Amino acid sequence: MKRFTVCDFILPVLALALLLGLLFVFSPCGPKEDGGWMTCHWAGQTLKGIASLELVLTLLHLIPAPDQRKIGLDFALIGTAVLAVCVPGHLINLCMMADMRCRSVMTPAVTVLSVLLIVLSLLDFLARRKRA
Repeated sequence: MKRFTVCDFILPVLALALLLGLLFVFSPCGPKEDGGWMTCHWAGQTLKGIASLELVLTLLHLIPAPDQRKIGLDFALIGTAVLAVCVPGHLINLCMMADMRCRSVMTPAVTVLSVLLIVLSLLDFLARRKRA
């Protein structure tokens, strides 16, 4: 069946918020005085790539398709959102001080938006699995 769920429309908004947030609102620390970058910069760059992929996956939800295909998109989105949570501070080190922008702003924002993506993708999966 090719019906839409509410999640089909909310997921792209969250993914876009994550990408735009990483670009403009909760980006990591800027360059050092010598022009070099701290490791949190690379965490931010990685997260921008992941957020871009999440945006593409969520936009694919807007294309009419069978439920099985959208369930596959849900699984892919869950995996990328889990990866986004793991990047800052786990897979890529951040600044050492807790009050640095990468730790106090970027990491919490990425975590909250990624968890919302995970929860909505799971809800979408459950709704589609019942119909299938």
